[in-house]
Amino acid sequence: MRHHYWEPPIALYLFLGGLAGGILFISALFNSFVLPGSAEIFALPVLVSLVCVAIGCVFLVVDLGQPGVFWRVWTTAKSIIKWGATFLVIAAVFALLFFLAFIGDAWPIFAGLSGFLKPAADAFLLIAGFFGLCIMMYTGIMLSTLKAHAFWATPALPVLFTISAISTGCAAIVLSIGGWPMTATLEGLLLSEVVLDLLHVVDIVLVVAELIVLLTMVLSFLGAGNVTAKAAARRWVRGSYAGLFWVGMVGLGLVVPLIMYLGGGHSAASQIVAPILVLCGGCLLRFMVVNTDDRAEIPGENRYYNRVAKKDAEFISKWTYGDNEY
Repeated sequence: MRHHYWEPPIALYLFLGGLAGGILFISALFNSFVLPGSAEIFALPVLVSLVCVAIGCVFLVVDLGQPGVFWRVWTTAKSIIKWGATFLVIAAVFALLFFLAFIGDAWPIFAGLSGFLKPAADAFLLIAGFFGLCIMMYTGIMLSTLKAHAFWATPALPVLFTISAISTGCAAIVLSIGGWPMTATLEGLLLSEVVLDLLHVVDIVLVVAELIVLLTMVLSFLGAGNVTAKAAARRWVRGSYAGLFWVGMVGLGLVVPLIMYLGGGHSAASQIVAPILVLCGGCLLRFMVVNTDDRAEIPGENRYYNRVAKKDAEFISKWTYGDNEY
């Protein structure tokens, strides 16, 4: 049975949240453990993550139906959304502090604030990166806890979403690393090139891993899943979603970027086109998964929905308050 209660804003929220988490996690990982002292080159990617968080939160609050009472998310003891919202807020606060530590390089008016925050910039980014990892994991866990939806209730989904989030995070960093507000210096340019080379290798591994997990999850549902999951997987593999799945997600979103990464080096294909395709593929993945909300029918459910008035029913369109004609 399919009644779509999760609208497109939720898919965008999951994508943007995972993307922001991936950017923060990769930036923190590189700055703290791979190339210590390279924090400045990640200022613009962190700003991109902040924009993603802001837009994603707008979509989430609007989709709640009552934007004015969004704060109730934190007062509901068993709400899974509460954890995601908390992770987003903490990550955003420390990401903003990190970014402000370098904004004085471009805008001297903020030089005093940046000078005050810069000594703690590495710690800010590390904390933001940890909660970025939590955000990435949460986006898949939130769906997998909904046991009624057979296509979501699998341990593979959080793994898939986490790998995809890290991969899209790498792609976003490749497109933005070393930009404003970083001061253009030889050392900064060299560090950016080193990080780009490393991210090139990392994303190859991630794309291969995502391809394996994605195909394993979908094909296992097709071959051994229950009736509901099998019907959903069949729609992906050879049904109405087959074009989006094979051409959009697997082909353009994973295989083509992988080929560009393997053969492109420092070409525009590997540093611009491939990351853009990875981002589009990650977004398409969330839309397709969220829209695949098939679940087994509850006894009597179809009978109920068949009796519910349609939106264009005459009495609904013509009735006004106080009028008992119908």
